[in-house]
Amino acid sequence: MLSEKYKPKNLREVLSQRDLILKVNEWLNQWKRGKALLIYGPSGTGKSLIVNLVAKERNMNLFEINASEKRSASFIKERLLPASKESSLLGERLILVDDVDSFSEADRGGIAEIINVIKASSNPIILIANDAYDPKLRSLRSHCELLRIRKIPVNIIEKKLREIALKEKLKLGEESIRRIALNSGGDIRSAINDIETYNENTFRDKESNIFEVLNKVFRGKSLIKASQAIDSSDKDMDEIFWWIEQNIPLEYQNNELIAKAFEILSKADIFRSQVVKNQNYRFRKYMKDTIASISLLENPQKRFILYKPPQRLITLGATKVSRKDMEEFYRNLNLKCSMKKIKEQAPLLKIILREKFKGY
Repeated sequence: MLSEKYKPKNLREVLSQRDLILKVNEWLNQWKRGKALLIYGPSGTGKSLIVNLVAKERNMNLFEINASEKRSASFIKERLLPASKESSLLGERLILVDDVDSFSEADRGGIAEIINVIKASSNPIILIANDAYDPKLRSLRSHCELLRIRKIPVNIIEKKLREIALKEKLKLGEESIRRIALNSGGDIRSAINDIETYNENTFRDKESNIFEVLNKVFRGKSLIKASQAIDSSDKDMDEIFWWIEQNIPLEYQNNELIAKAFEILSKADIFRSQVVKNQNYRFRKYMKDTIASISLLENPQKRFILYKPPQRLITLGATKVSRKDMEEFYRNLNLKCSMKKIKEQAPLLKIILREKFKGY
């Protein structure tokens, strides 16, 4: 795979993470027993890769486990704990625990054992997670120094894709490369996988409008074509989601088909929530593929349907001016907190003021 072929072989080849590399080295130089380093951030940004390359360049013996595969308390106690206490004949040892936020609610014993390992370890421990503030990791955070990795900027991803496309003689135009870079959400691995998958026939420069997308999703009978139509649309994934949601009851006449379509869309919404909650843009692809799978439903519909825009977008458009005025009013209040917090508290403020001046 191209993502393996063009994976950085040394730290100089790692894209856009120079500050993080310096901080990892600095932490290792100053490491004291009883504290781990927790590196967190979006997928495909190089978290595990950087730790591997740092260990390689420092001639450290890396002992690595993936928590998503080995998350039982017994495994951590029997394998990880002894490894953390042992010295290595091959040089200083570094312990790496990847995907530490993959523990489920039933795996709390595993988290407790990792904390015990951190307290007892004779070797530095680095943990990897997408979301360091997942509630499951609350007890773990106090035993770690947190280090956030940033998404790779679009222009840097775009430049790397252009270099790979040139070397591999891939038939990808500038607009296709640009769109793949934008769709990656800062995930360089995902972007490289995409240019391997797409060529000019599957990732078209010509944008399909939303009505073509709806037609392919509802009546195309091909998951691949529906997925390609979504990819080439000028609408973002959230907007396409709302269009599908609005028009399912119009497209299907059978209640059972309507229920099946909404069930599929609800699964896409789960992936959508993971993008928002964890800033994990890998789930955007799962969301797209799930939406595209609606095309596999047996839809006997032949009549012309005038698809309607989402009511959500109509409402947002109609209230654009009033919302802008209200935000300006909120800013002028100078309440010393975020706009999000002000909006949350505004209804309560309105009630308080109404009660206070009721007699005037």
